[in-house]
Amino acid sequence: MVRIRSSKPQASYNTLMWQRDERDTLLIDRAAAAEVPREESVREWARDKRAFISSVMEELRDERAAAADGIRSLGARPVMFEEFGGRDADAQDAYLGEVETSQIYVGILGRRYGRPLPTRFSATHAEFRHAEQRGLRVAVWALDTPEREGPQQAFLDEVRAFHVAPVFRSSEDLHRQVGERLRGIAAEDLAPWTKLGRILFRASEVTHDGNQIVVTARVQGDDVAHALETLAPDDFGFQGHGEHRFTWSGRCRQVRVANVRTTTTTARSKLMHLQLEVVEGHRDHLLELAFNGLSPDDLTDVALRAALFGEPNPLATRHMAFMPGMADPLQPLRDAHVPDEIVRALTEVMIVDELVGSGRAARVTTFRLGASVGGLRRLEFAWEPPRRFTNERPERRPPLAGQVRL
Repeated sequence: MVRIRSSKPQASYNTLMWQRDERDTLLIDRAAAAEVPREESVREWARDKRAFISSVMEELRDERAAAADGIRSLGARPVMFEEFGGRDADAQDAYLGEVETSQIYVGILGRRYGRPLPTRFSATHAEFRHAEQRGLRVAVWALDTPEREGPQQAFLDEVRAFHVAPVFRSSEDLHRQVGERLRGIAAEDLAPWTKLGRILFRASEVTHDGNQIVVTARVQGDDVAHALETLAPDDFGFQGHGEHRFTWSGRCRQVRVANVRTTTTTARSKLMHLQLEVVEGHRDHLLELAFNGLSPDDLTDVALRAALFGEPNPLATRHMAFMPGMADPLQPLRDAHVPDEIVRALTEVMIVDELVGSGRAARVTTFRLGASVGGLRRLEFAWEPPRRFTNERPERRPPLAGQVRL
């Protein structure tokens, strides 16, 4: 087979090393984490959203109705089996088909697990797993009860390995919590976290046309706004801060800041417009080396396992530990003492920044971070290698999983 090397350049090794030092101290717009979007913005966001309600039906009829009312109160559409009507498809196929056409999964776990299907999972359990596989936003609640069937408790434990599953005590309590959770999801979607150099902030809009990226953000912190403004070139066009990584929505590009425009709207809020020029460099040749039967992508897996999960580096015994070397991308978050409400979003940004920004990966394809149990969280993600040859399609790597402390 003839391999044709892709001509797409990557970030240079010196630039990557400079940025690795730069990100040691993060500057986070912490006030933006608590910002609640306007009601009209939430309703606009919810207008085309479908939320699939999943639970044992007989036990939780009132609770299902309360969850549906909470979803409707924001302007989204609840998807319930009670409203399916006649279907030609098998009942289970119908459930999973409705999950696939939804954007949010709302699970309600009571005392009973439900009748196992031929897959040995209950309908609710199968729907939950399907929702995760399809990348839906997952929100699960558990009835506050000391009496839960064994399989149902095991199911709840599985959910809580990766999601916060708060308890509810009444239908009214559930109605309120569902509304609050959907507002939280809306806030995350309407203003996702982004990272420019060492600065983390929420962006309300990012437009990328290949050579230029335009970012609009409502920045709450004065120190964050000031840091962004100092990245702009001076009156003579001099850029004292050089190049930076800009990371957003699973993507990362090397950029120069061409312009920063600030409008002060309130005493604590600034509307900022950033114009970024995409910079193309050269890929570090060390990231292309194979060693001891390990491909460059295998070496990236070795580096990730060592940096994130503390696993032994198998090359250390051969005095080649530097080969897959990678700094722990989560250490800056530990140093910053990030609150739980934003730790998942920022963890994903930091991993994308390291993997995609360094040129080791084209994208992160799946990402899950569990709730804190004894100070540890289960982290699981998968990534796709960069396209090194124009006539070869890279294969997705198997997921990496382990425990991290944040």
